[in-house]
Amino acid sequence: MKRATARAATSAAKRSGPTGGKAAKAAHVYRLIELAGSSPTSIEDAIETAVARAHKTLRNLRWFEVVRTGGHIENGKVAHYQVTLKVGFTMEDPG
Repeated sequence: MKRATARAATSAAKRSGPTGGKAAKAAHVYRLIELAGSSPTSIEDAIETAVARAHKTLRNLRWFEVVRTGGHIENGKVAHYQVTLKVGFTMEDPG
């Protein structure tokens, strides 16, 4: 993982991790995944679509970061909004 990405993930985890930004007594490990969401309505809806779908199969989702926005154009108008997200979730203890 690149250093800038690791710092961003650490900063994001500190801001919105399970302790709500307070210092935790135990260390946490977060896993990062990348998702792509789309919507014919808006960028916000594309984000909501991606997060809602991830929530169906992943536990402990904690934060997201939009890393790319784009879309599809038809006849000179925006037909679809697309977003790429990094999503972080807390890994569970083995056992």
